[in-house]
Amino acid sequence: MKFIIIYLALLAVTIISFTYYILNTYYSTFYIKGERVEGVETSHATIIIPVYKEDIEVFRQVIVSIKLQGAPFIVVGDSSLEPYKTITEENGGRFIHLMERGGKKNALVQGLKEVNTEYVMFVDSDTIIPADTVKSMLSYFAEGIAGVGVNIHIKNNGTSVSYASEFIERLTEMISKSLSRHGNVYVLDGRCAAYKTEIIKPFMLSDDFLNKKLLGKKVMLGDDMLLTSYLIKNKYKMVKDYDITVETEPQQGVKKFINQQIRWSRRGWYFFFKNMSDGTAKNGGKLYTFEMMYIYLIPIIGFILFLFRAMFFLHILGHLDYLSITSVSHFVMYRFFHYHPRYFIGFLINGIMYGLGAVGDVIFVGAIALNIPRERLRTLVYGAIGLGVLFFVNLYGLATFWKQSGWLTR
Repeated sequence: MKFIIIYLALLAVTIISFTYYILNTYYSTFYIKGERVEGVETSHATIIIPVYKEDIEVFRQVIVSIKLQGAPFIVVGDSSLEPYKTITEENGGRFIHLMERGGKKNALVQGLKEVNTEYVMFVDSDTIIPADTVKSMLSYFAEGIAGVGVNIHIKNNGTSVSYASEFIERLTEMISKSLSRHGNVYVLDGRCAAYKTEIIKPFMLSDDFLNKKLLGKKVMLGDDMLLTSYLIKNKYKMVKDYDITVETEPQQGVKKFINQQIRWSRRGWYFFFKNMSDGTAKNGGKLYTFEMMYIYLIPIIGFILFLFRAMFFLHILGHLDYLSITSVSHFVMYRFFHYHPRYFIGFLINGIMYGLGAVGDVIFVGAIALNIPRERLRTLVYGAIGLGVLFFVNLYGLATFWKQSGWLTR
């Protein structure tokens, strides 16, 4: 009886997963753009770029791309001065130098204090934005919209990390398109995002943004997750501008990639528990709640799924004296049907699970593949490896989510 209960539960998980794949594939494939507004002026937005020991040539390209936007911009040197100050001022920007390193959030706050425009836009110092990015993003600030994000592309430098990261971004794109269709997103990525200044400024200047505490200890959570959670909790809407794709640098090496994912996983689990418990998820809507439940519970469910499947097959193999055609046929034709009908049910449910799983995977991965512009096969292969790594990273992140480390870097 316990086998039947276990496999019925696993079947339910498979059906939920299949539903998740189909919904995201459908909503992202038939993505509906949000309402656009006309007559936006780029001068109504100020761009803030925090910088700390960025590659000089990468930073120069970023600043040139920002200069072309026609919007005022401020670079905040987080204990970094030259040549960033010179590059900034040569391109018409304003430079603020912070003597001591305080982290990205502090740099954003110091820059925000100088902003008086209707909109503020945050851009990382390694993120190159295409022409008319600001103008396009501002056109999405229709009634009720407090934040607008963009699509992220990881620069391909030929490493496994760049391919895996690009696959993860395309997966994120699918989920974000699905959520954007319903007026919200999981997170407005801090690498490039714009907000209504009057809405976020009071929060960012508050102690709750800079000095967040967990279990009585100060933790440094991601600025983008904090802002997204704040806006959803206060019933504001956010969308992404998929007409704009910015390019950013991949992590340099597998170790840095894994450490980055651990930080993001810990922060993700923190906000999952927070948003589920304080009503934020409810404000995000039914699809938002479903997405969060699935994304954060699937590592646990998947791990349990793996263990029970392994137990089932090991239990079956325990009935075989030796692996031969005779012993297998004897088991299937006699013991399986005569003495162990629960095994038949187990095999049947396994068949349904594998069938639904295969169909869902093909549809879901196929939709992701369509968004990969080049070197599709290699991106999918490294992406599959990357997802395997993320599976265990998420489990580790759950076990250690209270260790909000790596606060000085994103």
